[in-house]
Order: sequence, then C-alpha cells, then structure tokens
Amino acid sequence: MFLPGKGGKRAAAGFLGYAGGMADIRVEKAHTLGKEAALRAALSVAERMKEKAQVEFRVEGDVIEFERTGAKGRLTVTDDRVVAEVKLGLMLKPMRSLVESKIEDYFARYFT
Repeated sequence: MFLPGKGGKRAAAGFLGYAGGMADIRVEKAHTLGKEAALRAALSVAERMKEKAQVEFRVEGDVIEFERTGAKGRLTVTDDRVVAEVKLGLMLKPMRSLVESKIEDYFARYFT
C-alpha cells in the first residue's frame, strides 16, 4: 500500500522501524470530523494506547507511528477516514482478534 510521505514520496521506515507492507491488522473507519479534528482524535487514541499498553509513538504529518514490544504500526488520517495498520510479533499473533477489537472500540469512541 502506498502512503505518501512529505513531498509525495513513499514513506520510509520511521524512527520506530515501521515500513508498511502487509499488516496483520488493518482497521479503517470513515469520519466526518475534518482532518484537523481527526488528527486530534488520533492523538487521543495514541495517548490512550500509551497509557494502557505502554505504546511509544511519534507524529509525522498525518501519520502516527507507534511501537511496543511485540507490535508496531501506524494510524493514518485523511480528510474523511482513519486507518490503523498493525504488525504483530510472534507472541501477540494469538491475540490478534483482541487487539483488532480494541482498535475498533477506540475508533468508535473517538471518530463518531
């Protein structure tokens, strides 16, 4: 999947090492918040993940890259949707449905 970085170039692996590719989890939700409000909501989701799951994150334009032991990924915000892509390590793969469910819950809470 192509997600443009600055200047329309393909985003390189960020400081957290997320380089895109096939995600184990992909959750997409349409929103009507507008881009700025959606970015604030995405930051709220990232802060919540940091608090609840010891996730480190970094904001790079419209993308929030995140990582914790056993998982890394990104939240991408556009004018009308938000997309979470997550790669799970071997130890978290059995918990895929739980992680996906949590993301869906956060999206329902913050992007309605």
